[in-house]
Amino acid sequence: MKKIKDPALFRKIRDYLIDYLPVIRGKSLNTVAAYKITLNLYLEYLQQTHKKSLHEITINDFNQKNILGFLDWIKSVRKNCTSTRNQRLVYIRQFCKYLMGSDMLSFDELAQIQKIAQTPDPKKDELEYLTIEETRLILKQPDTNKKTGIRDRFFLALLYDSGCRDQEMLDLRLKDFFMIKDSTELHIVGKGRKYRVTPISKEVQSMFDEYCALFHQERNLDESLFYTIRNGIRTKMSPDNVARFMNKYEKQANMIKPDIPHIHPHLFRHSRAMHLYMAGMPLPLVSEWLGHSQLETTTIYARATTEMKRKAVEKVSTNENAVFKESESFKYADNDEIIKKLYGLS
Repeated sequence: MKKIKDPALFRKIRDYLIDYLPVIRGKSLNTVAAYKITLNLYLEYLQQTHKKSLHEITINDFNQKNILGFLDWIKSVRKNCTSTRNQRLVYIRQFCKYLMGSDMLSFDELAQIQKIAQTPDPKKDELEYLTIEETRLILKQPDTNKKTGIRDRFFLALLYDSGCRDQEMLDLRLKDFFMIKDSTELHIVGKGRKYRVTPISKEVQSMFDEYCALFHQERNLDESLFYTIRNGIRTKMSPDNVARFMNKYEKQANMIKPDIPHIHPHLFRHSRAMHLYMAGMPLPLVSEWLGHSQLETTTIYARATTEMKRKAVEKVSTNENAVFKESESFKYADNDEIIKKLYGLS
């Protein structure tokens, strides 16, 4: 009877996904899911290119040569973009670091893996965001004569005003809105369970009151702020639901402004941060507002304004505008699905 050649490896995968990432490191469900997808893809790559069954894969398969091959595979076969390829590399390296800490991977092998460079991504410094006028246009699209229109307008306005991520919005509960005297603040548990407090404008506070009068008449403070009802059952609103009404309002806005960017939740976060930075808010404060764990993550907004300045200079340096003008044995060994379930990979 066939056996898993390296059961210790698969136990470590299970522990990494079930205990280490979510419990010890406090990673979100979405982050854990991203790691799981990466590890599944790596195992799939080994099976396809090395002609191995899942139960034959061992710790020795986690090496620099194979990881380089994996990165080429997801680019050429799976047609992943540069940013996705780089993200997969980060996740694989983190898992290998975990294996080294568990004395399963040698320090020398990890050092070789850590040498693998990320691919330069020309799109990394490109920041797409809505102008003030475009933001206003989007917020005008929901029909507030309808109950769902009042909900959608409040969702979009709060998404922009708070700078929340989509999942942070969907995780909000009614009690996360705090009204203190004449001001309102939103208490957010963000990525990596990081807690932050964000002030909310009076305009959005008014939308909140209007929304609650229709959707939270009982004022159950532990209830999800945004929800849907199916078959009489109230459940937290899903990302798919958000995507549906955003696509609807994007199409409507396109009729008025055809070149408006593609509308998605993170665009509002980028837009809010950019507007705050352009209005003079210091970068460290923008970083705190967004809940970034590292200031470096926020520097994209500074780079974006520098690029805007460069383009403005180019515009006034053309021939017609220039000042200086010249001429210019395991019983399930053959059952991959069972193996993956047992070790937390599915």
